[in-house]
Amino acid sequence: MLYTFAGTSVLKGTIKVRFANSEARGKQLAKLGDTDVNIVPLPNAMDKIGAVCYLQNLAGFADTDAVREALAGEVAVKLRPAKTAKKHLTKTIRVKTVKPARVRRTEPVVVTQAEVDALMAAVFGVR
Repeated sequence: MLYTFAGTSVLKGTIKVRFANSEARGKQLAKLGDTDVNIVPLPNAMDKIGAVCYLQNLAGFADTDAVREALAGEVAVKLRPAKTAKKHLTKTIRVKTVKPARVRRTEPVVVTQAEVDALMAAVFGVR
């Protein structure tokens, strides 16, 4: 995601790096209890790493060690390698194959015309 504003704020004594797409975010952070809100516009839309690099090089922004440490920590979190996915164990299941049943050979069935007529009358109602 790209952001147009970035900066820092202090929440419960901890310096947080903040990203936003509007100046109103600074006012919202102040309402939520953040202090020392310092949100600046970025020269163009940037991702988080680019915004942090811009803030680190911005004159007068990262003037305290605590702010520099927070910005460096934000970059370190973004650049650490992703966690590897856990391998799923596979289990081999033996499946029994079903053999087709043997068909016994029988003598051919002989049907008389009278039996055919009776069956036709029962099913179709016609002779």
